[in-house]
Parts: sequence; C-alpha cells; structure tokens
Amino acid sequence: MGVYRPMTGGGYRYELTCKVDPEHERAYRNTMAESVLRWFAIERLGGFRPLAELDGNAVRIQFEFPDRQALDTFVSSEANQKSLAALRSVCERVESHCWEPGAVTLDSGSSSVSPQAEMAVPEEISE
Repeated sequence: MGVYRPMTGGGYRYELTCKVDPEHERAYRNTMAESVLRWFAIERLGGFRPLAELDGNAVRIQFEFPDRQALDTFVSSEANQKSLAALRSVCERVESHCWEPGAVTLDSGSSSVSPQAEMAVPEEISE
C-alpha cells in the first residue's frame, strides 16, 4: 500500500481538477471516497493534498511522487484509470496535469523573479 506523507514542495506532481455536477453531488462524494482508497493503494505515492473548492463546485487534488517513474506508474495504473472513469461519470469535467520540478535562474537585471519556482509549466498527460 502507498505511504501517505504531507506534500514536501518538491518532486513530481500530478494534479487532478474535477468540476462536480450539482445533480450528482452525492454520487460524487461516494465516488471520490472510493477513488481516494484506490489511489492510496498505489505504490510510491509520496504525498496527497486535497485543496479547497475552487469555485463552489470544483475540487483540485495534488499527488506528489519522488521521481518521474513513480508518477508515470501512478498515471497509467489500472486503479487511477478506474478512478478517473468513475469521476467522469459524475462530474461535468475532469482535467489532469503533470508538474515537474523546475527552477528559474535570475538575470542580473531582473529583481521581480524569485530564485526558484516551485514547479515548471504543466505538461499535458494523455490518459
């Protein structure tokens, strides 16, 4: 079974955003609970963070992994695919993105850029 740890701010991330269909809210809650249990059973899950509702009926979840191989294994796993299919049946929209670690180098003339960005630009994942 995967180990639950708080997000560390590093590593690779898989982000899932679901826009819940208000007519299916009860089914969504049951589906999400089942999906979380499936996700936690996937090996090498480094962290999990559910984020507050974005606009009343949208939910964002972030998963963290120690390396790209662990992320790829998670994304392509039968458990994740089953969870995504179940969520699509009760949500108006389900989107996913991969975030890789990244850094921004400072230009000597720039003072508005921080030394490191938490994550690089998201990469689309084909599922």
